[in-house]
Amino acid sequence: MWSADERNLLTAILDVLIPPNAARAIPGGGALGVADFLGAVASQDAQFRTQITALLNMAQTATDGITIELVRQLEAEQPDAFTALLTETYKGYYSRPDMRAKFGVGAHPVHPLGYDVPPESPELMEVLTAPVRMRGRIFRDPTGGTT
Repeated sequence: MWSADERNLLTAILDVLIPPNAARAIPGGGALGVADFLGAVASQDAQFRTQITALLNMAQTATDGITIELVRQLEAEQPDAFTALLTETYKGYYSRPDMRAKFGVGAHPVHPLGYDVPPESPELMEVLTAPVRMRGRIFRDPTGGTT
């Protein structure tokens, strides 16, 4: 999909977007190979391919390499392309069962089984709903009046 230089840039950008955490044995987005996922998306979506190519062209002009500051600049100057990159990066990274397990989320797909989500405690529900209960009963009267 991309040249070797473009792929190296993309891999470095991905490692800035999702940095590695050596202490928890969590690889960065680039090291995990999310660029392959993005290549598959780009092969099916010409607009996405154009957006990523524009970001890579901007990144190629950087003299200090791929830094957080450069990634912020890409975001500021190409917000739509950056949002597309970020969205697909997250999809590619967090859709992997091996990565979900590292974050305490089930390795199985979300559907059809879903994830186990413990219920909130009664105490927490009291705190969360207190502002709503303090307002009192407010609803829209279907006849046009308010009560």
